[in-house]
Amino acid sequence: MATERHPSRRRALARQRGLLFWLGLLYLVFVVYGSLVPLDYHALPWDEATARFQAIPFLSLGIGSRADWMANLLLFIPLAFLWNGTLAQGRHAALGAAATLFVWLAAAALSLGIEFTQLFFPQRTVSQNDIAAEVLGALIGTACWWGFGARLLAWHEGWHREREPAGMAERVAWAYFAMVIGYSVLPLDLTISVVEIYHKWHEGKVNLIPFADLPGNFMQALYQIGTDILLWVPLAWLWRARPGRDNLKVWRMTFLAAVAVEFMQLFVYSRVSDMTDLFTGALGAAIGAWLGGRQFGRGGTGKAGSAIRAASPNWLRLALALAWLPVLMLVFWYPFDFRADGDFVRERMEFLNHVPFQVYYFGTEFRAITEVFHKTLFFAPLGGLLAWWVGGLSWRWRGYAAAASLLSMIAIALGIELGQVLLPGKFPDTTDWFLESVGGILGYVMLRIIHNRLLPRPKHRGGLATAAVSYPKSERVRETARAHGKH
Repeated sequence: MATERHPSRRRALARQRGLLFWLGLLYLVFVVYGSLVPLDYHALPWDEATARFQAIPFLSLGIGSRADWMANLLLFIPLAFLWNGTLAQGRHAALGAAATLFVWLAAAALSLGIEFTQLFFPQRTVSQNDIAAEVLGALIGTACWWGFGARLLAWHEGWHREREPAGMAERVAWAYFAMVIGYSVLPLDLTISVVEIYHKWHEGKVNLIPFADLPGNFMQALYQIGTDILLWVPLAWLWRARPGRDNLKVWRMTFLAAVAVEFMQLFVYSRVSDMTDLFTGALGAAIGAWLGGRQFGRGGTGKAGSAIRAASPNWLRLALALAWLPVLMLVFWYPFDFRADGDFVRERMEFLNHVPFQVYYFGTEFRAITEVFHKTLFFAPLGGLLAWWVGGLSWRWRGYAAAASLLSMIAIALGIELGQVLLPGKFPDTTDWFLESVGGILGYVMLRIIHNRLLPRPKHRGGLATAAVSYPKSERVRETARAHGKH
C-alpha cells in the first residue's frame, strides 16, 4: 500500500506545484502591468532617475491615502504566498526556510524595481510608503503560507474529491460569501476611531432610515435595489442545498450574513452603511431560499432538481437567453440618448487605442473593482442560460452550439461597447469588452460545472436512461443503437 500511496503523493505534489507556479506567474504579470498602467513612458537620463529615486518622499498617511497604502500591502501578499508555495511545497524544512527567505528578498527587489521604473511613467506616484507596504505585504504573504497554506491546498484538493452535491454547494457558498466580504470592505480605508465614525455619520454615510437615500431617477433606484437583492440570492440558494436546512433556517443564515457585512462596512470610512441594505438582503435571502426549496426539495439535493430540468423545454431555455439581451441593453445603454453625428462618433472611437485597464487607473481601486464585477456579473447569466440551452441539445449539435454561443457572447459584448460609442454619458472601453466576454464565458463554464456536479442527476428506470442524461458518451451510444434498430 505504501508503494501505491507514494506515487499518488508525488502526483499530487506535482499538480499542486504546477497550479501554484502558473497562478504565481499570472499574478506576477498582473502586478507588474498594473503598476505601470497607463504605460505612458517618458525617457529619463540614468543619473537623473537615480537622483530622483534617492530623494523619493515618505508621505503622511491620512484617511484618503490609507486605502492606497493598504492596496499596495495587499498586492504583494498573494504574490509572496503563491511563490513561497511554488518553491516550498513538499520540500524539507531547511529548503522551505531557504525558499521563504529567497521569496521575501525577491519581492523586496521587485518592489524597488517597480518603484524605480515608475519614475519613467510620470502619471505614477513614487513614494517610500509604497515600498514599505509592499515589503510588509511580502512578509505577511510568506507567513500566511506557513500558517495555512497546507490547509488551503487540502481544501482545494477537496474540490476534486467532492462528489456529493450538497458538499459541493457548501464549498461554493462559502467561497461566494468570502468574495462578498472582500468586496464589501473595499477600499480598505479602515477605521476604529469614534471621531472618524462620527464624521462618517455627519457626512451622510450612515443612513438609518430605509429607502431614504435612493437616487431620484426611478431607473437608477430600481437598478440599485435590484442589484442589492440579487447579491444575496445565490448564497441562500446554495445554502439551501444542504439536507436538513429548511427555508426559514436558510433565510436566517443569509440575513445574518447581510447584517454582518453591513456592520463591517460601518468601519470602512468611504463606504455607506444603509438600513436599506438589510431590507434588500432579507428579500434576496427569501428569494434564494424559495428557489433553493423548489430546486432541491425537502431532502436537500436529492429530488426536485431533475423535475425542474425535465419541465423546461429547450426552446424556452434559448428564449430566456435571448430575453437577457434587453436586460443588458437597459443596464448599459440607459437612457438611450443616442447621438450619431460623424465628428462625435470618430472622437468616441478613440477608445480602441486605449491599453487594457488604462481607464480604470484614473479612478480609485474600489471603483475599478466595482466596474470589474459590474461588467462580468451582468454577462454571466447570458453565458449560464446559453450553457443550459446547449446542455439540452443532442450530442451531435452540442459542439457547434457551444462554439456559436461563445462567439456570440464576444460579439454581443462588442456590440454593447459600440452602442455606448453613440451615448454621450457612457464610456466605451476595450477593457469592458474583455471583461464582459470573460463574464459570459465564466457563466457558461460555471453552469456546466453546476449541471455536472451540483444539480442532482435524474433517475429513471433502467441504467441506460440514467446514463444518457448524465453522460454525453452514453447518450451517443443510445442514439447510435437506435439508429441501427437495436433495442
